[in-house]
Amino acid sequence: MVLVVITAPPVTEPVALADARTVCRVDQSLEDGWISALITAARQRIEGELGLCLLATGVSEWRDAWAPTGPRGGLTLARGPLIGVTTVAIADSARNFRTLDPAYYAPMAGSWPPQIAATALAIVQPTARSAGLRIDYTAGFGTTAAAVPAPLKQAILALVAWSYDHRDAPDPPLSAAGPWLDAWRRARL
Repeated sequence: MVLVVITAPPVTEPVALADARTVCRVDQSLEDGWISALITAARQRIEGELGLCLLATGVSEWRDAWAPTGPRGGLTLARGPLIGVTTVAIADSARNFRTLDPAYYAPMAGSWPPQIAATALAIVQPTARSAGLRIDYTAGFGTTAAAVPAPLKQAILALVAWSYDHRDAPDPPLSAAGPWLDAWRRARL
C-alpha cells in the first residue's frame, strides 16, 4: 500500500493566467477566478495521471515496508522528479516513528522515475503492520514556471481550453492533451 499526501502545494502555477485567457479567447477579467481554477485542476489532473509534480511540492509518502523496486535495492517514489528527501522514518509496532540516519539511503535527485537507493546492506524495516515507512520529500522540476517542460505546459493549456469550451462536461478527457503527455507516461507491464 502506498498513500501519498501533498503537504506543501506549489506556490504558483506553471501556466500564467494571461496564457490561459489567450487559449480560451477571453479578453475580459470577469472569468479570471474560474480560469485560474481550471489551471489548478488541469495541473492536478496531469500530476495525478503521470505521477509528477510540475513545480516544487512537499510530499509525504506512507508505505508498508522498504520494498526494493530497482536492481540495486532502490525504492521508486510515487511522485517525481525528486528534488530532495527531508526525512525517512520507520514505525515500531506501537506506531512510534523513528527517523532513519541519512547514511541508510541515498536520494537520487532528478531521477525519473524518482528513486531512493539503499546504501546499507540491510535496510531497517518497520515493525508496524501497515504504513510503517514514511518518506517526506520535495518533488518537481523546480520552483518557477520556467523549469517546467513546455509540452506539459501545453497539456495544461489544452485541458483548460477544452474545459472552458465544454462547460457542461464533467471532466476533460486526457486525450485532449495526449500528444504532450505521452512522453511522460511511465511504462507499465
